Amino acid sequence: DGVFEQVFGNGYQPDHPRKIDFPIHDSTIEIFHSPTEFYLISELRKSHTPMNSLFNQFKTAEYSHFVPLYGTKNIIGFLLFKDTIRRHISIHDLHVLLKQIFKKAAFSIENTQVHREIKQNSLESKLLLDIVQKISSTLNSEAVLQNIIDNISRLVSSNAVAVFIVDHDSGVLRHTATLGYKDKVIDRIVLKLNEGLSGKAIREKRGFIVSDVHADPNYVESREETLSQLTVPIMVKDEAIGAIVLESDQLQFFTNNHLRLLTFFSGLAAVAIRNARLYEDSVQMQKMESDLLVASKVQKALLPTRVPAIKGIKIHAFSIPHSIVGGDIYDVFRMSEHKQAVSICDISGKGAPAAILMAVAYSGFKSLLKENNTVATVIARLNNFMVEATSSAHYLTFFYGVLDTAKMVFTYCNAGHNPPMIMRGDKSIEYMENGGIVLGFLPDQMYRQTALPVSSGDYIILFTDGVTEIKNEAGEEFGEQRLENSLQRNSGMRPRDMRRRIVSDVKGFAGKTEFQDDFTILIMYVE
Repeated sequence: DGVFEQVFGNGYQPDHPRKIDFPIHDSTIEIFHSPTEFYLISELRKSHTPMNSLFNQFKTAEYSHFVPLYGTKNIIGFLLFKDTIRRHISIHDLHVLLKQIFKKAAFSIENTQVHREIKQNSLESKLLLDIVQKISSTLNSEAVLQNIIDNISRLVSSNAVAVFIVDHDSGVLRHTATLGYKDKVIDRIVLKLNEGLSGKAIREKRGFIVSDVHADPNYVESREETLSQLTVPIMVKDEAIGAIVLESDQLQFFTNNHLRLLTFFSGLAAVAIRNARLYEDSVQMQKMESDLLVASKVQKALLPTRVPAIKGIKIHAFSIPHSIVGGDIYDVFRMSEHKQAVSICDISGKGAPAAILMAVAYSGFKSLLKENNTVATVIARLNNFMVEATSSAHYLTFFYGVLDTAKMVFTYCNAGHNPPMIMRGDKSIEYMENGGIVLGFLPDQMYRQTALPVSSGDYIILFTDGVTEIKNEAGEEFGEQRLENSLQRNSGMRPRDMRRRIVSDVKGFAGKTEFQDDFTILIMYVE
């Protein structure tokens, strides 16, 4: 690390630094013409300025001689002697003996260091294996993060540990697990990704040591006692999802070996965090799918199991939700011997929320039918019901019509829905647009109904936007005109057969076998 540790000394003073910066580079080594020799500190100060930074860390007046200890490749340590050593090294044989002793001592120290490093690596590997097993023993994210905090101190000692995770929605770093901090202080710290040492580690995707935090402009204080910090990012593939922070109350406490260990550990921690997240996402997805299946059953229960038609009328309805549940609903029912009612609805949104809103709308609609209300009155009251039952962010389009075969009149009210069509016996097509705005948006709205004459051979076609707004690879919509063409080509067919031809035309145009949105169509034929 370029740092020597003072391990023993005669008359050692407590205020001496325990860790000592040493300028190890080629020019330093070249000045020592003999591997092991007694060098005058005063001469070294004159001839090699970088060595002054070393000697300035000691009370140099107390020492006069410097002896480098060489290993097989480099200086592994050094000895400092007071001036009393002069009378000993002035004796030639004793001088030679001391150099031989120091040379052998250097090799012994180096061998001990190698052995210690091998043993340390073995212990670290066993410890890492044990820690990985512990942090991977659960698939709960909070428990994984807490296990990470609890086990880091076994790997690298420190006075405080924190794990920060990136909150992508707000673009900040949030502490998710801590040890050694005052809760009220750490709770107030919310770092942006361009702030703090943690933010730097995440941006640069690398770990680093800060020997003196108060000398680093990126440091954000979270503990008054902290003097040095070790920070590494938590990487999942090429993405930094968070950072691990170790803080110490000592200057220059962390070493490159600590950095290496924590960097390796953070990779293992990232795997545990990712696995826990994937598991929780899977559980949440399963729950959502379970909820959607229930909602789907509710939706299917709302749709008519059969299509009851009065005499002289043929009806066919077809609906496929885009996902497990959809936002489309239709209804077909007989009001009397001569009156056939049809309705179609498209809810804003998709999935479970749309299914719930659909159930609310359907129950409100059915309750209003118990009264002898006109078509427009039913729609107006249903609008007020939906305004009270839902928020302004949700709405629905609704079409309701009643065919009276005794009077041969179809009376309808369109509340913002895709205008249904009437295709006459001569294949001419009219759109049914009149009514009012969508339901659930504004209260106390006026809706008007329209009565259209019908004749034998007429078709009434109700549909949702999933039919006309489906797109091909060029981004072009199927549109009302293509639907008109399909209806006209298949005029004279039974409603079921006509629907099959329309679905075939839509799929052929889109080049897809699956629909991009909820797809609902209802065809009524007057015999």
